[in-house]
Order: sequence, then C-alpha cells, then structure tokens
Amino acid sequence: MDNRNEIKNTVFHTALIGGGAAGLMCAGSFSHRKILIERNTQPGQKVSVSGGGKCNFSNRFVSASDYLSQNKHFCKSALAAFKPQDFLNLLEQDGIPWEERSHGRLFAFDAREIVRLLVRRAKAANTLFLTNTLALDVRFENGLFVIDTSNGPVRAQRVLLASGGLSFPSLGASGFGIKTARKFGLNILEQRPALAGLTLPKNLRERFAKLAGSSVKAAVSCGKHTFEEQLLFTHEGVSGPAVLQASLYWTPGQAVEINFLPGADAGALLRTQKNANKTFSAALAPELSAKIAKTVLGPLERDLPNASRAELDAASAAVNRFTFVPQGTSGYTRAEVTAGGVDTREINPVTLEARRVPGLYLAGELLDVTGRLGGFNLQWAWSSGYAAAQALEKQF
Repeated sequence: MDNRNEIKNTVFHTALIGGGAAGLMCAGSFSHRKILIERNTQPGQKVSVSGGGKCNFSNRFVSASDYLSQNKHFCKSALAAFKPQDFLNLLEQDGIPWEERSHGRLFAFDAREIVRLLVRRAKAANTLFLTNTLALDVRFENGLFVIDTSNGPVRAQRVLLASGGLSFPSLGASGFGIKTARKFGLNILEQRPALAGLTLPKNLRERFAKLAGSSVKAAVSCGKHTFEEQLLFTHEGVSGPAVLQASLYWTPGQAVEINFLPGADAGALLRTQKNANKTFSAALAPELSAKIAKTVLGPLERDLPNASRAELDAASAAVNRFTFVPQGTSGYTRAEVTAGGVDTREINPVTLEARRVPGLYLAGELLDVTGRLGGFNLQWAWSSGYAAAQALEKQF
C-alpha cells in the first residue's frame, strides 16, 4: 500500500468507518486530518445504485414526521442544520443537474456524479481513503481509538461509525457498526428490514402469482397509515411504492388492507350494472383491469344478474378493503433500509456523539431513525453526517 507508512505513523484526528452517504458527507464537511475506512473497492456503492442509478437524493418536503424512531424528536436538530436546499446548493455549485418529481422527490440524472462530488469534497477536506479494507475491531487504549483492519491497525483520537444497516448485503452491508456499538455498551433496538415488499400467506400466493409483474394504483393501509401510489405484484406477494411505504409501519402478525379502487366504490359500480350480462370483474373493467379484478375476487367472482346483495357486498369489500396478514417481508436483500438500530437515547442529537463514550460518533442508518420512501433516508444521511462533522471540527 502506498500510504502504509503514513497510516502506521499517524494518529488521525478522526477515523470514519463506512464510505457511504453519511460517512462521505461527514468526511467532506470538516477540515481535520482524517481517514475513511471502506470495505468496498470504491466508496458510495449504495448511493451509486440508488433510485435505479438516478439517486433520489432528498425530498423538497422534509420534517421529523417523515421518520420513524422511538424518539420522534431526535432527528430535528440535524435536519435543521443541513436542509434539502443545502444539498441542492452543493449540486448547483458543481454543475450537477437534478429534477423534482412527484411528492417532492429530488433526483439526479446520474447517481455516480453525486458520489464523485462527495469523494472530491472529502479529499479536499484532508481525508485519506483506505478502501478495500475491512474494519475488524475497534477498541480504546492509552487514550486513543485503535481500529484493527484487514490492512493493519489505524489509530485515531475519535471514531465515526457510519457503516449503515443490514440492507443490500451484496453491496457490503454488515453488522459491524451494531457489533461495535454494542461492544461500547450502547443499547441496540431490534433491527428489521424496512421499505420492503410484503409476502402473501400461502393460501393467497398461488392465486396472485399469475399477476407477477403487473402493477396498479392502490391505497395500502397499515394501522393509521395509508399510502396511495403504485402497487406491484411479485411472485411472492406485493411491492411497489405504496407497499414499501406501508411496510415501514408493519409489524409481524398485523393486518394490511389494500384498496384496489381508491376513490371509487366497487359496490356502487356493481349495483349500477346489476342487470347487465357481465361478471363482477367485467363490470369493474374500465376502473380496474379484468385480470386483476378476477384475481382479487377469486372465489367471489359471479355473474351480476344472479348475484345476491350479500355477494355484491363481499365483492365490494374484496376490492375496496382487501385484507391479509403478510407472511413476512422480502428481507434484507431487497429492503431499501434497516429500521431499528442504536437507541437514540444513547446519542447527543446535536453532535451525534455517544453520551457515555466520549469521542465515539454515529451517523446515518446505523441509528434508530428510518425515513419514508422518497429521498428521506439519504437526507438523514447527509444531515446526520454533516451534524457530526460540525461537532468534530470544534474538537482539537
């Protein structure tokens, strides 16, 4: 390694573990000599593929209410310190084009441009990159943090854990950050896949498998939360933006309700055609595709003229209030993010420093702060990374 001697002979101001969104933002936002340890050959891998390579980097409308956490107030300070407009300013200063889509979602045209910008900022801010390197252990001895890595030990006065959650293991996600936080005595809240597809129970899976690849606008409800967006049928169940949003609030054993005709009353549509020589699914057809309607209705499908009131009511409920208890989620391999993580009561919300471990900072997905779909999680990465950087800049 060309920089082996420098690493061996230097006590860095800060060692940042994880070269994702939060780690890169932090590295580029304070000036002290630092080292960024990244297990992949290139930093920002998850950012590079986010949004199908377009990177939904933030949202025009961001508030603490867009995040799920046991402490709903924790994220307020960091979000106020670095807002969506602040990230837009970075892009505009660098000449990187972007666009605003529905629901305030902000997209780049090429996610790799954002990664290159973040890497340039970090290098300009006195950051040494140590890529293709596994962090193996972190310990505190003789007044310093020592990070054992696959390329030898690194010494630093402070450490930022920004190694992300468990989602997308193919891109290097691991449990190292949680393991390290637990080692230093921090409380960990149960982690789970979030913003993930939901799998249907066995008694429904075979019936709905024929719709795999089809999509429909639907309203998906979980508890008090309802999301009206596209729903995508998969071989195992349902996905798409409406389902991903609802999954953030789903807990095992809880029922989920789908309205396949949001804004329309299926029962009224059927009753107005009661004398027509049609099946239920055909009668719903310009509002809902006959194939989807027939599958949703299943054994409730009937000919309209012969249908009883009870049968009409049952069909209406199946279309407007289709209720099922998911077998589970599509798991970490397909989940956008990981919910749960380090208990935010352990962390100073202004500095992101662990209250009981001076010099240990945490940012991004590792913390128990999970945003809705639509750019909120990357905004949390930028904001938390920036907040930690502002605190680290003041440490000498």
